[in-house]
Amino acid sequence: MNSNFNASSDTLSITLTGDLIGGADAMKFATDLRETLNAQAVKSVGLNAAGVGFVNSSGLGMLIAARQTVQEHGAEFRLEQPGEQLRNLLSVTKLTEILGAA
Repeated sequence: MNSNFNASSDTLSITLTGDLIGGADAMKFATDLRETLNAQAVKSVGLNAAGVGFVNSSGLGMLIAARQTVQEHGAEFRLEQPGEQLRNLLSVTKLTEILGAA
C-alpha cells in the first residue's frame, strides 16, 4: 500500500493505492496521518480509495482507525471512490455510512 498526503488550507486529501492488508504499511499510514493532523489544523479529510485493490479485515480496521484519529482531531472524515471490492465489504459490514463512503 502507498499513501500520498496533500494538505491545502483546511482540507487534507489522502490517496491510497495498492492492497490494504495491515502490517507495516498500516502502521506507517497511522503515524503519517497523526503527524500530519498534529502539524496542520484541518476541518475535513478525504481519503481517495479509487486505487485500492484487495482489502482484508486488517485493512478495514486501518480505515476505521483513520476515521477515529481524524475525528479525535475535530475533523470530518470521508472515504471517497471506493472500488467494487471495498464497496461490497463496507456494505456487508454495514460500515458504508460510518466511513462516509461516497
